[in-house]
Amino acid sequence: MEPLALALDLGTGGCKASLWSADGHAVAETVVSYPTRHPGPGRAEQRPDEWWDAVVSATREVVAQTPGAREAVIGIALSGQSLGVVQVDAAGELVARDTPIWSDTRGRTRPILDRIDEDEWYLRTGNGFGAPLYPLFKTQTMRAEDPEGWARTRALLGSKDWITLRLTGEIATDHSMASGSGAYDLTLGDYDDAILDAAGLDRSLLPTPRESADVVGTLLPAPAEALGLPADVPVHAGAVDNAAMALGSRGTTDGRIYAALGSSSWMTVTSSAPVLDVETRPYVFRHAVPGLYISALSTFSSGTTLTWLRDVMRPGADIGAFIDGAAASPRGARGAVFVPTLAGGTPLEGGSGVRGTLTGLELGTGADDLVRACLEGIAFALDRSLRHIRALSGLPADTDLLISGGGSRSPVWNRIYADVLDTALLRTTVDQQAATLGAAALVFSGSGVWSSLAAADDAHEVVERLAPDPDGVRAYDALRDRSSAAADAAVLFARSTPSQENA
Repeated sequence: MEPLALALDLGTGGCKASLWSADGHAVAETVVSYPTRHPGPGRAEQRPDEWWDAVVSATREVVAQTPGAREAVIGIALSGQSLGVVQVDAAGELVARDTPIWSDTRGRTRPILDRIDEDEWYLRTGNGFGAPLYPLFKTQTMRAEDPEGWARTRALLGSKDWITLRLTGEIATDHSMASGSGAYDLTLGDYDDAILDAAGLDRSLLPTPRESADVVGTLLPAPAEALGLPADVPVHAGAVDNAAMALGSRGTTDGRIYAALGSSSWMTVTSSAPVLDVETRPYVFRHAVPGLYISALSTFSSGTTLTWLRDVMRPGADIGAFIDGAAASPRGARGAVFVPTLAGGTPLEGGSGVRGTLTGLELGTGADDLVRACLEGIAFALDRSLRHIRALSGLPADTDLLISGGGSRSPVWNRIYADVLDTALLRTTVDQQAATLGAAALVFSGSGVWSSLAAADDAHEVVERLAPDPDGVRAYDALRDRSSAAADAAVLFARSTPSQENA
């Protein structure tokens, strides 16, 4: 059997496992979910042990689906959700059962930003989300809330790096994950001692970054047995999910752009230099491709907002059928306007204190209008991101936009996107598999099966090019100011409400 790569994508909602062949096809895949817990204001936590259970279950399933896979797997690589932080002790064991994930907003910015100007910190790190979301600031909360646990902490790991530790016994990270730590200087390509000093954080707690395709160790006997694989399979360093998805979305050379449409959504540019701007604050990661960066603007709540609306209106309904109901509502949703910042906003959207709004309702507003308003609100939020990231990076406005993720599968939503963005959309055969393709590319490139990471581009075959409808473009141009006014009102409301951030 030809060689296979086991790609594991440790996302917000679950672990996707895929087996990829060297000719760029996914031969088996599955998803095993795990919960996020919200035990208090600003708290968003998951349990690493549940990540591990999902990795085991998903891997065993794809191996069972594929005859001969056990012997054909030549390597393992992970894509992992960003901005979380896992504490482990001297024995490599978890210090705490629960760990904050990316959307946990309890990070304490003081005294760090009393000692380093926030704009200067951003320009060094490219960390453009709200500062409390980054691990550097979350460690301040960990230290304050559980000093005994902090005293036992010997390493701070990203999500996929904790799984790598379970697989290999090795503490390791890569540059892309490290660049989302809050302490990584993009120019230096390493942690910044001045930032670490301001945080009172010892460098020894942070794994030394290495390239994403590097082999960091081999599969130990016990985890190998759990996964149903032979011991000694190489495990590569892997990448943060943003970088893995960019790699799997043809973001392998300078000037490429794509839209990830998922639980959260973003517009991402691949470039040879970080795209930085203190006003709009694109967030930047070192790419999984050496020498490149990925810079993006986003909206936190896209798919999650839609799922929330489905659960409120029609619990248990098929999400595709729920979206399709929007086709019964005209452009503009009969006046209903939805601002989709239910999980807080990016700096471009007003910051983490912003919350979603629904306005313009009347007695004639129907369920389908609410669905369409939600879809249009997400599209307008991403339109702002696309316009800014194109302007900052110098990309022409007529560049086709590759779309990937679960949100790219709906013809109704894609029509809204194409018309609101006034941009032709490209759908390819990779679709929701971009992150696992990126992880698989790390295996094939790192093992020498592929000559370069750019070979991942060959997995894409264009399924559809959806051009904007001129009538739709004109209609949404007329509605854009209304959407912007609602978003501005949400920011004003947030600023008039007492903050619950623990800064």
